[in-house]
Amino acid sequence: MYIDPSFYQEEIRSDFLVTEKRKKIWGVELELLDRFDAVCRKHHLTYYATYGTLLGAARHQGFIPWDDDVDVVMFREDYGKLLNVGPDEFTEPYFFQNIYTDSRIRSYTKLRDSRTTAIEFPDLVDYNQGIFIDIFPLDDVPCDRENDRIFQMQKEIWQTVIHPREVLHSIEEGDSFLVPKDILFDLMRMDVHSRMREFEAFLLSQSGRSEYVNFLMSAFFTSSRGVRREWYRDVVYLPFEQMELPVPICYDQVLTAQYGDWRQCVRGGLCT
Repeated sequence: MYIDPSFYQEEIRSDFLVTEKRKKIWGVELELLDRFDAVCRKHHLTYYATYGTLLGAARHQGFIPWDDDVDVVMFREDYGKLLNVGPDEFTEPYFFQNIYTDSRIRSYTKLRDSRTTAIEFPDLVDYNQGIFIDIFPLDDVPCDRENDRIFQMQKEIWQTVIHPREVLHSIEEGDSFLVPKDILFDLMRMDVHSRMREFEAFLLSQSGRSEYVNFLMSAFFTSSRGVRREWYRDVVYLPFEQMELPVPICYDQVLTAQYGDWRQCVRGGLCT
């Protein structure tokens, strides 16, 4: 991807000074986006700008001036396909980083540029910390999470992925589970990659049963209800710096659900 040198000149956007350093970070992320987009087109995978990236595209036609990351989201089926092709498609200098490609457990993927540095975890060694974009899976979320048995089972299986010893201790203490205990024992006998594959297979098997979708970890650990599936029924494109990004056809409704009056430019909130 060619980026005109003038792009890197500092400038004032929305009364905020965008420095040359920030522009260089943006440039790396745009190149990562361009490579990611090419792979998705090659394999007929659909993705959407999300969170602050979607807000930036809709309100600023590019990055939010005080933001420095990129987030995209894919429905679970396409995300699973990406996991299969990613390691072969994203070779040096790129690194396709997730639970299957390094030792850190995460439920989403980062695409990094190994020629750069963006330190997130100073205490970690032998861990790729290049500048990155985040790729999130989009899963079904029930309207009534407290009483939805499938949702509770998903949480239990996720716990076997990240805290198998705690699950084992809970079983020994006599705690109740919706997932049959023999299945939990079978999961905990597996290596972490196999447990993760079982978790993701279970999520895929339940796709399409709810009218709401969300990044599942947000549903597990926050009160976020998610957004309506129908808002993602098609893709439209919005300008984003020197490229165009796919966004949900009902991006106005998505942003309103996530941020309220998203057209009002307020600096300091989460990706706003």
